[in-house]
Amino acid sequence: MFDFDALSHAIVSQTVLCVGDLMLDEFVYGEVSRISPEAPAPVIAVQRSETNIGGAGNVARNIASLGARCIFVGLIGEDEAGAKLRAQLSREKLIESVLVCDPARPTTRKVRFVSEHFSTHMLRADWESASPATADIEQKLIDAVLPLLPRADIVLLSDYAKGVLTARVIRNVIDAARKLGKRVIVDPK
Repeated sequence: MFDFDALSHAIVSQTVLCVGDLMLDEFVYGEVSRISPEAPAPVIAVQRSETNIGGAGNVARNIASLGARCIFVGLIGEDEAGAKLRAQLSREKLIESVLVCDPARPTTRKVRFVSEHFSTHMLRADWESASPATADIEQKLIDAVLPLLPRADIVLLSDYAKGVLTARVIRNVIDAARKLGKRVIVDPK
């Protein structure tokens, strides 16, 4: 039988190195009461919005919510969404973030428009590049991760298919983790 109490006590003493695809999740909530005269599309009267750390960043937050320390390595662009994520991650007490910046790609950002009254997800708009990281960015990611491995008890690769976890990054991280006797968990999307 699974002993959640024992696990929850044990995880507090662990440090998890989480590497993966970071994204900014935004939700725009409002009322829909009419159709646009310009096109057959609902018009949302925005009432509020919120942003959250998403993708592998949410995995890092979940690790921290269980009481474990998390070292998070992710990729952002040189843009407003990347700056928001950097700021939000800096406020997370149990997460140490190491963010590699790629000025050639946007930070992955997903904006969801939701009808407040009906709780209906109406539309999602994405800003992203799902192409694999370039060779120089791959190397920056590897160079960021490898020195952190000795501090980790567990390595978690959280892949949302947005280009961070290329075959080269995965191979380098797993091989280095094995040499150090670290457990590796892979969470593919």
